[in-house]
Amino acid sequence: MGNIVNFRVINNRMQFRCPKCGAKRNFPVQGNIRKKNMRCHKCGKIIKCVLNRRIAPRQLQSGIATMITNEGKEISVNIHDISADGIGIDIPITIARARTIKTGQKVRFNCKWNPRLLGSGYFMVINNSGQRIGVKKVATFSL
Repeated sequence: MGNIVNFRVINNRMQFRCPKCGAKRNFPVQGNIRKKNMRCHKCGKIIKCVLNRRIAPRQLQSGIATMITNEGKEISVNIHDISADGIGIDIPITIARARTIKTGQKVRFNCKWNPRLLGSGYFMVINNSGQRIGVKKVATFSL
């Protein structure tokens, strides 16, 4: 059971494809399920499936940026992934334990190695899970 494979879910259906034998089959999936163990109908191999329900896929991006809060505090963060309307970032453990970043808070980013990557605008923290934070683009401003 060491195989973990990502599958896209569209309209609560996933197309299972066995990585060992290549067999394909469509399966219905309930809306609240994120992971599922599937057995191939041909070879019998069990695959752990991670279900991706996103409309637009994430782009993996790795780099360091500076997050600026409304209070003016600058925090060095690691960018993890980028989608069309949001960013997944990792913050230092000391900031996560102090709980200085709260859900609903507006932040800005400064990325020195690629200034156009994040653009100029505000992001709102929509998910705060330990060191991992998800932010969504809410507004832009011009200088």
